[in-house]
Amino acid sequence: MFKTILIILGFQIVWFACALGAAKEVYYLPAITGFLFITGVVLTTEQKKSLVNLILCGTLLGFLVDTILLQHQWIAFKSLNPYPINLYQPWWMTILWASFACSFRASFKWLEHKYLLAAVLGGIFGPIAYYSGSQLGAIAPISHQGLILVGLFWLISMPLMVWLSFRTTILINPK
Repeated sequence: MFKTILIILGFQIVWFACALGAAKEVYYLPAITGFLFITGVVLTTEQKKSLVNLILCGTLLGFLVDTILLQHQWIAFKSLNPYPINLYQPWWMTILWASFACSFRASFKWLEHKYLLAAVLGGIFGPIAYYSGSQLGAIAPISHQGLILVGLFWLISMPLMVWLSFRTTILINPK
């Protein structure tokens, strides 16, 4: 239980480091906190291969979601990347998605096989997280349409993360 609490708190620290680091242009902050968090969680887990697979899958999912939202101008991240790199999810968001995936099993074990609940929670809390990021200055102000679309993407992404979280364990350690 103590490890779960540490992982949940660690992810929150990474979230604030990424959002504030991007907003204040202190770009080493997301890199350092994300690296330390992910490394610490991976080194202390018994299922390293499974967790690394989940991190890779979750990071790819996040990259696709945010890049689609960005490409259609439904959201705009604060990024100093030159063109054409600025057409894709910024690297600090990649760190955030990797950290989210890294913390997923500890944070959401209770959602296993509860895909509808995961969808509802994703549809509600995904837009709240992006809106919070916009209030900190890491994301440009988001329109109502943008928040609705973020919610729809998270409505799909959260159950997919639940499935991936427990599927990667099964693939590595079949029963």
